[in-house]
Amino acid sequence: MSNREIAEAITSALGGHGNIRACGICATRLRIIVRDMSSVELDALMDIRGILGIFKKGRCGIELVLGPRLVIGVSEALFELTGIRSSVEELAQFNAPPAQEGLSIRINTSKAIGEKAPLGDEPDKGIEDDLGELLRAAEDKDPPKTSLLVINGPNINMLGIREPELYGSESYQRLLGLCEEAARDAGFDSCTCMQSNHEGDLIDCIQQARGVHDAIVINPAAYTHTSIALLDALKAVQIPAVEVHISDVDAREESRKVSYVREACIATISGHGVEGYREAIELLADHLDI
Repeated sequence: MSNREIAEAITSALGGHGNIRACGICATRLRIIVRDMSSVELDALMDIRGILGIFKKGRCGIELVLGPRLVIGVSEALFELTGIRSSVEELAQFNAPPAQEGLSIRINTSKAIGEKAPLGDEPDKGIEDDLGELLRAAEDKDPPKTSLLVINGPNINMLGIREPELYGSESYQRLLGLCEEAARDAGFDSCTCMQSNHEGDLIDCIQQARGVHDAIVINPAAYTHTSIALLDALKAVQIPAVEVHISDVDAREESRKVSYVREACIATISGHGVEGYREAIELLADHLDI
């Protein structure tokens, strides 16, 4: 899941935008004040990828443990999604909730340690000591794995053979190796590459990427200039994507200066040869704060 998808899932489980009164971050945690705790779906929150634990403080306070690397990206996505970015003063009630309102903990056994205990409204004996121990365990937990998808359109499989004066002498196999190496160096945990000469296959691949891949590098090749369907697919999945072209399409024929997919991409890299893929991968890693 991308940071945006995690933020959307959190917002939904919290009861929607209207139920969020304030939100901010502290260390590894996302701190949230809701208007109505009864509208919060705690089980749904625990099922969201990346959430290691939930700390409920007071009548309306929730802390979501995400870990040191994931919390920044998810919080920024949540701030953008909700339009709420709270100050320290607005979140001050988290620091010392009235004793009668209680402090409770829930930890996901598949993501951290301990038992998945129900959240209650009464404080547990010795809970402050447990809080420190559980937070340390959550901070030491590896962040969710990040997956990159590289999509290549028609004739890219002919690299090294097709018009080398335009596209260079590097083979398609060399391009695959470059992408895998660049993804690994940039911090992605996996890199999947696909190529097809058929528009429908490319659309299917984009649609199937939702919930599986966190970022997309796409070179639609000739479909760049003709396919509104690829644009619609990229818009639908809302996965950060970078458009790549081996040649400088903006300096070529007029027909190649039109790019439909560009509207759905966060950046375009053109004319840098196969090394443009490396640049795109590094850009996406920075965008995801890997």
